[in-house]
Amino acid sequence: MSSEPRKRAKRDRSRLRAGEAIYLVGAVLLFIFMFFDWFDAEISGSAGTIQFGGIGAGGNAWQALEVIPIFLMLAIAVAVGAALLRLTGSEWEPAIPPSVAVTVTGALAALLILIRIIFPPGFGEFGGVTVEATLKLGVFLGLLAALGIAYGGWRAMAEEGTSFAKVAKRLESSPSRVKR
Repeated sequence: MSSEPRKRAKRDRSRLRAGEAIYLVGAVLLFIFMFFDWFDAEISGSAGTIQFGGIGAGGNAWQALEVIPIFLMLAIAVAVGAALLRLTGSEWEPAIPPSVAVTVTGALAALLILIRIIFPPGFGEFGGVTVEATLKLGVFLGLLAALGIAYGGWRAMAEEGTSFAKVAKRLESSPSRVKR
């Protein structure tokens, strides 16, 4: 009889809660959407006697963004890692709860994508040649997926009763702090 609650607790630890499922799906979708076209570049103008217009070139997140894909991959890795910790029933309890890390990295990813929506790469004029970047569907899908990661992390925080204030207080009073 005493082994039944232990089995149930183990079973419950190996299942994803709603927030965790949301951020895991968001992470997988963001990874997929990073391969969609995010921007389209239209080059038009004249160079001396050579006239050209409408030469299009675009790019996905990997091609069009410089350092931002590294941060997007960090958000994906943190979300997938946190979900795997839960699915494997790991007993490890890091100083910062995984749901908090997922919320922060998801929000950072969404913010970086939003900045690139407001300020797309490649705008400019170079010696009579105009380069205009237009937004494609992929960048908006990427933003939604990143927001899904952040929302899922926030919801997971609420489901486990964690808050930023509690984490800050716990880190502040941590006995592992080095005292000089």
